[in-house]
Amino acid sequence: MSFRLFLSFLGASFPAVPSEVVHVNSATELYNAVELAHHNYDVREIILGPGIYHLSRRILFQRNNISLVGKNGPQQTILIGKGMKKSRYPEVLMDIMASHITIGGITLKNSGNHLIQVRAENNADFFRLSNSILQDSYEQMLKISGDKSAGHYSENGIVEHCVFEYTAGIGPQFYIGGIDAHRSIGWQIRNNIFRNIASPSSHIAEHAIHFWQDSGDTHVIGNTIINSDRGIGFGLGKSEPQHYSGLIEENTIVHTDMSHPFADVGIALESSEGAIIQNNTILLYSGYPNAIEYRFASTQNVLIRNNKVNKRIKKRDGATALLKANRHIN
Repeated sequence: MSFRLFLSFLGASFPAVPSEVVHVNSATELYNAVELAHHNYDVREIILGPGIYHLSRRILFQRNNISLVGKNGPQQTILIGKGMKKSRYPEVLMDIMASHITIGGITLKNSGNHLIQVRAENNADFFRLSNSILQDSYEQMLKISGDKSAGHYSENGIVEHCVFEYTAGIGPQFYIGGIDAHRSIGWQIRNNIFRNIASPSSHIAEHAIHFWQDSGDTHVIGNTIINSDRGIGFGLGKSEPQHYSGLIEENTIVHTDMSHPFADVGIALESSEGAIIQNNTILLYSGYPNAIEYRFASTQNVLIRNNKVNKRIKKRDGATALLKANRHIN
């Protein structure tokens, strides 16, 4: 199909001359631009004009090297799903099935499942999310999914200078989280803010930042986590090691909202080998007694140093770690 004919087929108002940049100003134009980029490798960047974009279906990235950027930043470029409620069919606003996909300068909100899903099962590497706001999803906001049978990982992703939050001050249910990652290697989570990742009933929420199930070399640096049930987690449960290596450094974790029924630990290692936890500040004013926990016999070769905490650093269930120069503060 010729380029001109393809544009006519889409009903798009783009010029019939290939360009590396496409500007859009409506949801229809956005869907058409992404479809165009899948067929025309000259298109590398889609720029969203200011406005509210109501999404009726997921935006699916299936070709490498595409950027989606809000021209005027996240306060003025807002993409909205069908609602923060249980949906009959899975609802994801951004579905990442390719590598080198970059998203920046937008707000994503109100999804029945995830706001963004990055698919390790499709070998989606080098994803980057920056300067964006993620709000009010019914499940985890950013999901990195994995399938061991596929044999792939999602490698070298970056999430930076973003806000993840529930705007009502608490989540809609317990099966929520900020970033929830499986089969993810070498990701960097840095300088983000997480607010109110908290369960209203039934069970504790998942972590604000959680890398587990065959993940490793994760760097979680300089984030601020406010009023979330659990802050940062590597691994889960007591099976074989689920997370290898990694650094949790210079994060600030604070919990002051006494109305949250399931407030829990600031940083947790479970079946996590070789992690370093250093230079973090954790101030928990809930009733939970521990700021940092390391659990299970497969948690070993861990270094916990130079952290400032107002609750205990607790060994559990046969884990081992070297503790050095941590300081208790009020």
